[in-house]
Amino acid sequence: MTLLGIKLKQTQQLNQRLQQSLRVLQMSGIELEREVEDWLSDNPLLERKDTDEFSDAEFSHYTAPARQIGGDEGEDMLSNIAGEQDFKQYLHAQVCEHPLSDQEAACVHILIDFLDEQGYLTDSIEDILDHTPLEWMLDEAMLKQALTALKKFDPAGVAAADLNESLILQIERSGECAAKTAALHIVRNALGSIDGNRSQTLARIKKRLPQTDSGTLEAALDLIASLNPFPAAGFASSTPTPYIRPDVWVEESKDGWTVSFNEDSLPPLQMNSEYCELMPSEGLSPEWKEKISEARQRIDSLELRKATVVLLAEYIVKHQADFFTFGEIGLVPLLMKDAAAELGVAESTVSRAANQKYLSCPRGVFALRYFFTQAVQMEEGKEAVSQHAVKAALSQLVGSEDKRKPYSDEALANLLAFRGMEVSRRTVAKYRESLEIPAAHKRKTAE
Repeated sequence: MTLLGIKLKQTQQLNQRLQQSLRVLQMSGIELEREVEDWLSDNPLLERKDTDEFSDAEFSHYTAPARQIGGDEGEDMLSNIAGEQDFKQYLHAQVCEHPLSDQEAACVHILIDFLDEQGYLTDSIEDILDHTPLEWMLDEAMLKQALTALKKFDPAGVAAADLNESLILQIERSGECAAKTAALHIVRNALGSIDGNRSQTLARIKKRLPQTDSGTLEAALDLIASLNPFPAAGFASSTPTPYIRPDVWVEESKDGWTVSFNEDSLPPLQMNSEYCELMPSEGLSPEWKEKISEARQRIDSLELRKATVVLLAEYIVKHQADFFTFGEIGLVPLLMKDAAAELGVAESTVSRAANQKYLSCPRGVFALRYFFTQAVQMEEGKEAVSQHAVKAALSQLVGSEDKRKPYSDEALANLLAFRGMEVSRRTVAKYRESLEIPAAHKRKTAE
């Protein structure tokens, strides 16, 4: 005998329109551009609004150059403009400059493609063989010979397995000098002894090289300091630089700080007027009705995104006004749940609105999430202070200290307390390390 039961369960589901709006709100500007391109290719009732490249005011100030260049002459000039070459392109171009056989040249090209972003070859020869097709018929001896050749390419230090080898390759190719032998010894045996304190570093190195005079050791340290730790540094990246386009502008006016939306950050969409005029007033097919509804829904989702981002930016400007006036030290603790409560939306909506959105102000471009910061644990009855503000004050104190007598963590804690930021010595140490500020004894200099 089978027993049938009925169970009631209350659930909350988001309708399709709201799901679409939340998804659009979550996207970054680049993701939104791609999404809009998909919309335009999928729905003929959507089109981009026409936007003039120059406004009337801008056009009135535009003056043509005295001599315009075009035609064949213009093409010749453009052909002479060299594109910015990235690191691996630079190396590939050098292959023909070295006396290599066809087989060696092919192997060098392969090794170049295995270099990491810093210019090191961190993969072993065995790993490279495992990740190349068998039909290439490579062997270990061929690749080792090609690696020896590649290490002679410019810049010096390329294809090294690690920092030590890269520095050694650079020193070996430097001009002859008395400090060269000492520099090689230091890199091979005492590189970890080098830190920011020059006098202490010299004392430690002197113990390892007692026969070498101090002047030569000084020159050796100067030679090491002049080397490039990353061979690929200074070259263009092979991947495009992701430029940030702010979503809102924050500017100072006579009434205080104001927020305005950057219209260029939102793809300008509208209903296709030509198609809409051709639509009959009655008797539309279900397919076309769905396309109309979909097009309006997508335009609405863009407007909702704009309104929500502006609303959140206005909330940030209202509660973090001191930041725009005084900088990072003016930040106060701010939580997303408090923003959600004041704006009357869900906390997840605030999180989506802050995701990969940026504001531009006189102090620079900042992610909206930057302004939401936890409070530092303070004594009862004390006003809360944001972590960003404490770190900013800590940086200021270390930056202005006497390098001959740098502040200890205990002294920094006392100085912060004098500024109304009462934090423990342990908290000071934690924030100092997160800011990559060395301990007091490493910041001390003899000068």
